[in-house]
Amino acid sequence: MFTNDNTECSTKISIISQIKFDKWLLKQSSFIKNWSLSNNFKAESGKILKVPYEDGRLKEVLIGEGVDQNLEGVSSFSSLNNGNYYIFAKFAKSKESEIHKAWAWGNYSFQSKPKKNLLYIKDQKELEFLIFYTQCINFSRDLINSPANKLNPLSYYTKIKNNQMFKKFNFVEYSEKDIGTQFPLTYAVGKSSSVKPKVIEITNKKILQKDKPLVIIGKGVTFDTGGVNIKPGNSMRNMKKDMGGSAIAISLFLLANYSLKKTKIVLIAPLAENSVSSKSMRPGDVYKSASGKSVEIAHTDAEGRLLLADAIEKAMSYNPSMIIDFATLTGAARVALGEDLPAYFCNNELIAKKVDNLNKEKLRCWRLPLYQPYLKKIKSQVAELSNASLDGMAGSITAALFLKEFLNKSDTPWLHFDTYAWSQGSILGSNGAALQGLEIMIEFLRKNFN
Repeated sequence: MFTNDNTECSTKISIISQIKFDKWLLKQSSFIKNWSLSNNFKAESGKILKVPYEDGRLKEVLIGEGVDQNLEGVSSFSSLNNGNYYIFAKFAKSKESEIHKAWAWGNYSFQSKPKKNLLYIKDQKELEFLIFYTQCINFSRDLINSPANKLNPLSYYTKIKNNQMFKKFNFVEYSEKDIGTQFPLTYAVGKSSSVKPKVIEITNKKILQKDKPLVIIGKGVTFDTGGVNIKPGNSMRNMKKDMGGSAIAISLFLLANYSLKKTKIVLIAPLAENSVSSKSMRPGDVYKSASGKSVEIAHTDAEGRLLLADAIEKAMSYNPSMIIDFATLTGAARVALGEDLPAYFCNNELIAKKVDNLNKEKLRCWRLPLYQPYLKKIKSQVAELSNASLDGMAGSITAALFLKEFLNKSDTPWLHFDTYAWSQGSILGSNGAALQGLEIMIEFLRKNFN
């Protein structure tokens, strides 16, 4: 996918901003001007134009950046023929590093023979990072795209344990009994399945109580039927992706370790399948978390927050400097913001300001409020909390408020991403796994840790 071998046959790819298109056009030969105009190429986002030599061979490729720098995962790169290419980005707004990442996104394929497209990267350090970056995001996208009959809690855990990228990390092993005791809400969700819950808990270094590590959390529901409150058929169609939060967390953990050499980091990803059986949790059931906090099950399809609640309580035992979690949590967030833009919540104004500052150049997430008066919506008459609001209002906010209760009144900085982990085609060009929230958090960690 990437190479530092710049052969003479390498083909030029020009990335052109729609804003700079007229300026670019003025500097071109008569042939390219006429070719662009005759093919109605105006540098719209993701548009591609192949420019031939007189003999028909490919001379140059023009790719539109649009006005919003929408290069993350452009499908344009996947339409190129096998060959060696190099980037020319003088008339683009995006940084070359962003374009290189877009190449990795655009050339991904799931369970098919990948194209032998190579992009020339001059800088050796950049080349090494891009190779590792591609491995990380492709691994996470493969996890999300995997059908649920191939990826259950046990096989998911085994994939992580056996993958070479995780060999240097320390795994915390939990038996089924341990999970029932230390992750009781996760166990309540997953006990209905023939494959019992697992927990991925990994540290990059030996961690002491005083160390205050960064903790990254991901929701890992490998398939979500909705439980007893079963989903309609259309709503269940893509529920293999309900572990997408954990896949995003995995990539962030790996990439953070690559960049933050001194930072101690913990990954926690509870894994469960929300099935329907005689063992399923039911509306009205009450379960206790590991700390003893009681939760009434108002709706069995609000199961993801139960896994995250366990993970947050476990995270607090590490005395963390910060917690970041990702989850395909609520349809309410998708109704509000759509598929491309994840909602995020934060209990720390300074941290939120830093995230919003990263959004100024290109919007990648949107903050929703932790509106405390809505906490009454998830109060229960028979337990301390209900896992869902009965009126169905402010679903994303009430889910975040539910999670916040498991921080145990701590002022530990916490970022919660309610994400989609899927694309209907607007980002990736076709349906499939997406990692919304990953890029902005990579940038955030690089700027604020180590």
